Amino acid sequence: MRPSHLALLLACALPGAAAAKAWQGIVPGQSTRADVVARFGEPSTHGRLGDRTALVYKADQAIAGTRQAQFFTREDGLVLEIVLWPSSALDRESVEGTYGKGAKKTFTEDFRPVWLYKSQGISVFFGKDGTVDAISFRPADGTPAPAPREAAPPKPAARPGGSS
Repeated sequence: MRPSHLALLLACALPGAAAAKAWQGIVPGQSTRADVVARFGEPSTHGRLGDRTALVYKADQAIAGTRQAQFFTREDGLVLEIVLWPSSALDRESVEGTYGKGAKKTFTEDFRPVWLYKSQGISVFFGKDGTVDAISFRPADGTPAPAPREAAPPKPAARPGGSS
């Protein structure tokens, strides 16, 4: 992967600042649902996921450089998180070239490697093949992102037999 491809995909500021990183002009903790729609048009789909709304851009509406992009907003429309699934294979060297070598290295519940750039609000999730599976952008409060799931947000399901 050429560094220029990674830069095009991530389109973010240089490492080091404590604020959330922007992606394509959208900044978690600052931008709103209206900003996302103005920038990318209406999403392919949207739905509720807990107390958040997900705006999902996939298939024919996938944003350049991604297979899928999800923007999670709270009730008032503020963007809380952006999760991207790159359309090109990004390797660890490309990630370090963009964000630096200071990542905290951990893993998900299903033992996939994750690199956390807490001061930047970025979590990089690697697949079994060692390339980037997904990237999460959140406000830089040090809270790691949950493992992303590539799919439209689930619709609320009725629980058989009532509550558990």
